[in-house]
Amino acid sequence: RLLRVYGSEVVVARLTGDKLRARVQLLNYSGKTIEGLRVRVLGIYKSARISAPEAVPELSDFSAADGATEFSVPALGPYAIVDLR
Repeated sequence: RLLRVYGSEVVVARLTGDKLRARVQLLNYSGKTIEGLRVRVLGIYKSARISAPEAVPELSDFSAADGATEFSVPALGPYAIVDLR
């Protein structure tokens, strides 16, 4: 799988991009803030930046190894975008 989301059954994720950069769009349709969401993307990316309509803490536990990039979103409101490079 190109994209996996752990820690929630109410988040839909969409992945676009290529080997050099990728964008993950996260949509939380629960109406509540999701805490501790983990995302795994196939491919090695060196940095990530999160953007959201409300204040969002920085991504945590960022790692790129074994052909995949993983990170945690400490708190996810209704929508966020993660840009990987």
